[in-house]
Parts: sequence; C-alpha cells; structure tokens
Amino acid sequence: MLLKTNKLVKNMQVDGPGYSLEDITGIRVVDYTERDLLQLSEKYHIDLTIFSKTEDIEISSHYIQTPEQLSLNLTIPYYTNANLFVEEDIYILIKDATIFTFLTSGIESSLSYLLSFQYDFVPNDRVSFYALFISQISAISDYYADVVELISKKIKDLFVKTIQSKQFRETDLDYITELNFNNLLVRESVSEFQRILHLFRRGGIAAKEGYRTLTDEIYDLTVITDYLQSNFDRLDDLKENINSKIELEQNKIFKILTIITVCISLPMLIAGIYGMNFMHMPELNWTWGYPLVLAFMVLSFVLPLLFFKRKRWI
Repeated sequence: MLLKTNKLVKNMQVDGPGYSLEDITGIRVVDYTERDLLQLSEKYHIDLTIFSKTEDIEISSHYIQTPEQLSLNLTIPYYTNANLFVEEDIYILIKDATIFTFLTSGIESSLSYLLSFQYDFVPNDRVSFYALFISQISAISDYYADVVELISKKIKDLFVKTIQSKQFRETDLDYITELNFNNLLVRESVSEFQRILHLFRRGGIAAKEGYRTLTDEIYDLTVITDYLQSNFDRLDDLKENINSKIELEQNKIFKILTIITVCISLPMLIAGIYGMNFMHMPELNWTWGYPLVLAFMVLSFVLPLLFFKRKRWI
C-alpha cells in the first residue's frame, strides 16, 4: 500500500521514514489493510472509530467531530461491470491541518482523473489542507454527475430500443430493475453526502473563503438529485410502456386463440352429433350424407373465419 501525499512527500510507505503532520497537507491511502490502519493510527495518532460505524444509518456515525479530529465516511456507488453497482467507502479524516483519505483503487483512479480537470486547483508545496479538501469534495460531486449522466444515457438508449422494438423479453424488465437499483444507490449516496456537507459547513471548520464554494457544491448536488428523480420517473414510464406493449401482445395472442376456438367448435359440434350411436339417424342412410357433413364442417369453420376477418379481428 502506498501513501500518496500532496505536499513534500511522494509515494511514502506506511513503515517508511517518519514525517510529522506539519510537513504533510494530505495523505491518500489506497487499498489499505487492517495492519495499515493500525500503523497509521500509531504513527500519526489518528482516531479510526469511524471505520467501525460503516453499517450504521445515523448521520452521526458518518460525521464525527471532536476537538482533535474530524472524520467523514461516504459510501460511493461504483461500477464493477456493465450494469451493476457496488458500494465503496471513502473515509476522510482531518487532523492538525492534514487530510487523510482512505479509498479503493477503483474510486481513487476516477477521482484522480476528475481532479486533473480542476484547473483552479494545482497541488504544490504551499496548498492548504482546506483547498485540498474542497478539491476532493468537488471531485466527488463531479463523480456523481458523471455517474448520473451515464445512467441517464443508458435509460435513453433503452427508450430508443423500446420504441423501435416490438418484442420484449424478461431480460428487458430485469435491466430496468438494475437501472432503478443503481439510481437508488446513487440517490442515497448523494443525500448522505449533502447532509455531511451541511454539517461540515455548520461545524465551524469551513474557512470563510470556502463557505460559498461549499454552498455551490450543495446546490450542485441538489441539481443532481433532481436528475435522479427524473431518472426514476423515466424508468417508471419505460416500465409502464413495456408492460403495456407486452399486454397488447398477450391480448393479440388470446384473440387469435379465441378465434381458433370458435372456428373449431362448430365442426366439432357437427362431428359430435354424428358420432352418437343412435339406431335411427336418417342422415346415416343418405347416399351423399358423408360428403355433405364434411362440407358443412368446412363451411362452419370458414364462415366464422370470414366474419372475424371482416370485423378486422385478424
């Protein structure tokens, strides 16, 4: 595991040479282990209580502020394959003007990529911990925006496919369920992130020059939430549209089966009558009885068929 810092030290090993927090603005810990956490806690005297509160749903378990340290825990949805999200945790600890960020390599690569597009933030030896924190917050907000945009694109593509296709399978409905679940995970994560930013803004740590930036980020998250709700609405419309088309296809099938049943029932009625074993049935002695009955059976099948065709049922 490597520690990526934003001041003075690059690629510092956990058990490498000692650096005081006064020399370091930010430490990013990627793909950490329990042993790594223990070493960092002993080395820099950081409180890792928040790591044991991941499963708690109270916001107080994801935002812990003490006189010595501020701890944040974010749950970020992350694509592991083409369709499904998994949730990854990001921990941000602020102690003595130093930011510790704990995350997985997948999320780290995405956030680093987004940070490279933030031209107003250039890491150097003079960057403040607060500027570093705001840049991370902005990168996370941009990540949410990109994820929501990706989900929206998948929904639009499915809409086009639905309009052009007349045949649907259960996998289409499963795909809608997957998109709906992914959208739900993102909404929960964005809502949690917003509440944490509100607490951070009210906690007295936010510098005056960054208060407006935090407010702008919170507003951007509100806009993202509106897009998420729009995704839910479009998924509901899409599911209703597919269900309606499936019902129409089923109705057509039932209509055809009904027509076939009616057309066959009359010839079967005639065959049933002349299949009875009575002694006195005059038609049995007719010379042309057999061909006449066959003709009636064919006619009783064709006439209803012509009737339904005239009514445009077929």
